Amino acid sequence: MIKLIKLFSDPEIFNPIIFKSGLNLILGEKSESSNKTNGVGKSISIEFLNYCLLKKASDSRVLNIPTELIDPSTNIKLELYIHSHHLTIIRNIGDPDKVAILINDLEKTFDSLEDASEYLGNLYFEGFLDYKVKISLRNLLAPIIRDEKSEFKDIIKCYDTDKNIPRDYKPHLFFLGLNLDLYSEIRKIIDSLEKKTKYASETKKLLTNNQQIKISEAKARLNELDHEVASINNSIEKLRNKDSYDLIQTEIIALETKVSELRTIQKATQFEIKQIESLPIPEDISEQEIKILFNNFKEGLGDIVSKSIEEVKVFKNKIDGFRNYLVGERLAILKEGLFTLNSELRVLDESYTEKLSLIEKGELLKDLKTSLNIFNNKNEELNNLKALINRFDIAENEKEELKILKNNKLHEFRDKILEKQEVIKSFEQTILLVHERIMDNRKAHFEIQTVNKANVKDFLYFDLRTDDDGSHSTDRVKVLIYDIALLFNEQTSKRHPKFLVHDNIFDIDQDSLEKSLIFLHNQEKNNLNDFQYILTLNRDILEAIEQTNKLGFNIENYKRASYTKENRFLKKKYTEVKRRK
Repeated sequence: MIKLIKLFSDPEIFNPIIFKSGLNLILGEKSESSNKTNGVGKSISIEFLNYCLLKKASDSRVLNIPTELIDPSTNIKLELYIHSHHLTIIRNIGDPDKVAILINDLEKTFDSLEDASEYLGNLYFEGFLDYKVKISLRNLLAPIIRDEKSEFKDIIKCYDTDKNIPRDYKPHLFFLGLNLDLYSEIRKIIDSLEKKTKYASETKKLLTNNQQIKISEAKARLNELDHEVASINNSIEKLRNKDSYDLIQTEIIALETKVSELRTIQKATQFEIKQIESLPIPEDISEQEIKILFNNFKEGLGDIVSKSIEEVKVFKNKIDGFRNYLVGERLAILKEGLFTLNSELRVLDESYTEKLSLIEKGELLKDLKTSLNIFNNKNEELNNLKALINRFDIAENEKEELKILKNNKLHEFRDKILEKQEVIKSFEQTILLVHERIMDNRKAHFEIQTVNKANVKDFLYFDLRTDDDGSHSTDRVKVLIYDIALLFNEQTSKRHPKFLVHDNIFDIDQDSLEKSLIFLHNQEKNNLNDFQYILTLNRDILEAIEQTNKLGFNIENYKRASYTKENRFLKKKYTEVKRRK
């Protein structure tokens, strides 16, 4: 699938590394002046290989090398095959985003790593037309080239442990022939669900004042506000319909004046009616009695009284007539007028009360300005609360819909896993075989499970268990077994690039190292697979194994490069510097 030929540079800053089929060892060795095998350039050689395979400049240690040691004009080159295509990838140190690719003696240039990666990815996926969702070259190679910073702790998480990079199952699913389309769809659903859950949670905090009240209480408050705003708005509309507050106030003052005047007239009329109704009933005095009374007064008064009795009688009649007028006609007129006054006052009182209520609605509305301020504040609170509740309800509904969709797609993915049980079981058998060769038993297990938990972003779980796993060294063996099984299994090798790079994985016991090397040697010897396994290793951990002669082969036959304190990869000692911009 992918076959590495040669890693070199122009101008030459390191000796070219020629890769061959089978086991390829890059060794750190002792020298006459030093027994130390670390820090000689094994890992940085893998960094240069990764650099040519389009590792991001921001993640590469290559750009941390001082410019005094490596000139920015230097080109790093990798010759390789992708299927039947013969290529040389050329990447400059000073301009790491630009890539040139010689393919079958034709040069193509790319202004970005993404474009170059897409091009190489398309070349690789030429033979896999059944996969609509293609993965980038870097995605594909992530579990293929494991550097020591991954610490070999996890079969899926193959990046620098200092970087919080999420697990990416796509290359593993591709090797196993599982559906990438559905996997990508579920990942998008989970990402959307995660964002929607976060959005709903933030909205809920705002709605509940950071959970000081309940959602139901917020909704009850909405109903209360809605009623208050409607009431205030009704009062304001009444004021607006009367043109202005000043006009209302003027009308009220006029009404008060008119009512006061009418109240005065009402009181006077009531008093006059009371006076008339209190007049005594006139006595019926006979003419003879008048005469006697008159003569008595006349004798005493003498000449003072000169009027005749006829005049007295006329005067009496006038008095009686006036009294009858008061009690009769005047009283009726007054009572009729009082009725009219009372009716008019009642109408004025109702109008006065109505107009007064427009500007004195309890303690809420002192005047139009106050009522408008209150209305605006209440209305803003109402709209904000209504919007928050609406946002929350929509977010919750969408969240539930995404959960249902996620569940349905997970069921569908489980069905896809069941359809691939034959492949998965075949892969598990290869794991058991490798486990037996290295660990001397078949106490291992592999299966793929789906996980459906609220706060779990990874919905897949590759459950690989090995004998006594959990320790530092056995976890490394687990990763080794998994990676080698992918490389050699008859099902997964159909899509596998057929090369594997492990940088210092063998920080394990010598027995496991010895059996692993023997297994890899036998794979090449028996020509079971045309593979490349590139391994960086310190020679000193091999010395005891070599002395026993149990390997059955000469390490020198697999050595592709070796470095010492005197003969380093970049030929000089240096200290990495702050990354270039």
